[in-house]
This record gives sequence, C-alpha cells and structure tokens, in this order.
Amino acid sequence: MAPKPTTVHDRRKRLGRALRTARERAGRDLAEAAAPLGWTAERLGALEEGLVTIRRADAKELLTGYGAADAATLALVEGTAGWWTPHSDLVDEPLEKLLVLEDGMARLRSHQAGLVPGLLQTPDYAWELMVTMSDQPLDRVQRLVDLRRARARAFTREPRPQVTVVLDEGALRRPVGGPAVMRRQYRHLIETGRLPGADVRVRPFDAAPHHASGLTFHVFEFTGDGPVVQLELLDREELIRSEREVALYRDAFDLALAGALSREESVAFLQELERGC
Repeated sequence: MAPKPTTVHDRRKRLGRALRTARERAGRDLAEAAAPLGWTAERLGALEEGLVTIRRADAKELLTGYGAADAATLALVEGTAGWWTPHSDLVDEPLEKLLVLEDGMARLRSHQAGLVPGLLQTPDYAWELMVTMSDQPLDRVQRLVDLRRARARAFTREPRPQVTVVLDEGALRRPVGGPAVMRRQYRHLIETGRLPGADVRVRPFDAAPHHASGLTFHVFEFTGDGPVVQLELLDREELIRSEREVALYRDAFDLALAGALSREESVAFLQELERGC
C-alpha cells in the first residue's frame, strides 16, 4: 500500500520535532541555539512547534551548530516553505503564525465581532482599513492588500478546509470606505458563503448575548494534530492550545452560531445590506 500523502502542516510539525530533538541532544537552550541566526528564543520555539518557516540554509546552520547536520533532517525542510515567501519582508512573526495556521487547517471556526475578517475582505475594504489604521507608505499598503487578498486561496486549495464564520451585525454595519466599497464587500461575503466547504453566518443585533459576544477569535483544527485557538487582543495575538481553554472557545463559538441566522437567512440579510448601499 502506498504511504498516505502528508500535508504541509504535517511536514512543518515533523521538521519542528526533529529540530527540537537535535537541539535537546546538543544540550542547547532556545536562546543559545537561536543566537547564531539572529533569532529570538520565541521564534525558534515557534519553529519547533511548526508555526513558522525556515530557509534551508538557516536549518543547515542550526543543525551544524547542534552537531547534527544529517541529510535526513535537512530533507524535512523541503515542502515547508510558505506561499507567502515572495512577500516575506511584509510578514512579521505573528502574521506568519496566522498564515501557517491557515495554510494547514482542516477546519476553521471564526467569530468576528468588530470588522470583516481579513480572510474575507475585498481589496477595497482592506485598503480602506490599512490607510485609516496605519501610517505606512501607499506602495507598501498596496502590497499588504495583495498579500491579504492572496490569503483567500484557503477557500479553494486542496484539501479544501471547512470554514464557518460568524459575523456580528455590527461588523457588517460599520462603514469602511464609501457605499461602493461596502456593496462590493457584501457581495463578496455572499459569494464566499456559497463556495464548497464555506459557511458565512450573520449574528443579528436581536440575538441573545453570550459571554464571548465582544471577542474575536478563531478555532483552527488540523488532521492528526490538536486544535489551536487564536485570540485577537489589543496589543497582540495569543495562541491557545490547552484542551480546557480550547473547549471554552469551541463552546462559545457554538453559542454564537446557535444565535446566528441560517445560511439562507444570512444571504438574504447580506443582499438587503447590499441593496441599501
């Protein structure tokens, strides 16, 4: 029987485990091992968890420092690079972790309280947000918009993940740009919700409140690996792996989904918003 193909998520996890084993056998702590690459201990720890990527040359330098530059471990780097490599100068560590999670997910449950999530934003909507909320040069903003738009590949890649998004009505009524921008955004949400494996739901103002109403969080699930919750905070993004805490966010998402409109009702709601622009 032919071996089961591995996903990019599997390959990154295998590489991370191999690098951790090599480091521990060499008796190096994270800070000491990361220093020759100019990395932080946190970044090397994230690499060992399969949450960031590494170039082959850097992996070779790490392994050489561990006295373990064997071809088998180095070969694990193949197939772990991200599709975002051409945009690497725009991708900081928190964003790379998000892209890695999206790239490997089998299922995503996303609860959005304040804005349309990046994975579902149109280029116009993303542009208006970025020029309003940052002071970056416009050419850089355009590249960031292009990068954000490219993330939508998650809806069409194979194997295709199951994605369920609950959008609070407030996120949909908050104006970003002019009416034309919002009209295109509503249309995009409708079209995305009709893709195989995608489910975009609206949670209206008259739905009963629940304990996570004001939070934005994302529950990522993977084939053959434990789930991860990404929690968006004011000054940072936090990743949660604890089984107990992940269960809390799963339950919160289920409550949010239970109070949301059905798929058909959500489409009708978005169509009405579109007509009202």
